[in-house]
Amino acid sequence: MLISSLKIKNFRNYSNFKFKFDPEGALILGDNGIGKTNLLESISYFAFGKSFQTSRDLELINFSKAFFRIEAEFVIQNKLYYFEAASDRSKKVIKINNVNIARISELYKYLKVVYFSPNDTEIISGSPVFRRSFIDQAISQYSFEYIEFLRNYKRILKQRNALFKTDYSTKEKKAWDEQFSQVGTNIIKLRLKYLANFTPLLEKYYEEISGNREELSANYKYSFPNDDNDVYDNLMAHLLRIEEQEKHQERSLAGPHLDDIDIFIDSHSARNFSSQGQKRSIAIAMRLVQAELIKEKDDDTPILMFDDVLADLDKMRTERIIEMLKGKHQIFIATPNITNYRSFGLPEIDLKHELGKTSETK
Repeated sequence: MLISSLKIKNFRNYSNFKFKFDPEGALILGDNGIGKTNLLESISYFAFGKSFQTSRDLELINFSKAFFRIEAEFVIQNKLYYFEAASDRSKKVIKINNVNIARISELYKYLKVVYFSPNDTEIISGSPVFRRSFIDQAISQYSFEYIEFLRNYKRILKQRNALFKTDYSTKEKKAWDEQFSQVGTNIIKLRLKYLANFTPLLEKYYEEISGNREELSANYKYSFPNDDNDVYDNLMAHLLRIEEQEKHQERSLAGPHLDDIDIFIDSHSARNFSSQGQKRSIAIAMRLVQAELIKEKDDDTPILMFDDVLADLDKMRTERIIEMLKGKHQIFIATPNITNYRSFGLPEIDLKHELGKTSETK
């Protein structure tokens, strides 16, 4: 898949702008603060129905304006699609081929964008919430069924937490525990199924990036005892054991919303023992696997976006990543320094020049 054109109105620092893109993608050049990340953000908005930087559309509206509007043409499995998104201070509308979508999650059926962020090292070194966020997004792009499970689970989790603030009956709690455990089990099984495909590829990609100098592995970490892998029964039993704790804290203390993924490098915790360069390499390898699994499932290549994430790597690792990706995806790279990325051979968009042209025509 690829994006061929983009129109932006009142989005971030863009008042009124148009782009045409080559199938290869582009190097997006310019000084810091000129709007490179904002351009990536506007493209990826069509894949997720929201910004990757904020959950509030209000923050995306150009200063002093009442709304933003973005339009784009995408080619998905050789078919042309027209996407529109607009938001004012009270609502937003997203259309595909001039038809409103009923739910934001419908976008996951169409567009696949993998965004390589400078903050991706938090997936390795940060709290479990970063790893859960990564795995939830990756599987949602891979399996639309997973989105429905997540939505249902969050609803049940909210209601189960509210239950602990009431004088509930044993029968009432058991009913919520059963729903909670069943949907939680569905989520965990899909996570394990995804990781079974994800982990061997992660090992492979990381070995290629590191030059076969290090070995990587990943394991699922449960928030409850699950030695015999009977997820539903073990979760139900654990909820019974910790009822007093949950009642005291008025929240659910076990389940997939608290699970984690342990990542190891040469059998040591990557979170605790890897260098910054290793963390960056692991995070990039994880995104590459995310893209590869989308390609295998959909028989179409996702759009890749790099927000200057290769700058921290040594020359050897950078060259290996470039070689792995060259010519396989539409790639957008935002950077103030073209030196690290010239080997990609991508067309260049100089934002200072392009924004200057727009000013001249006003």
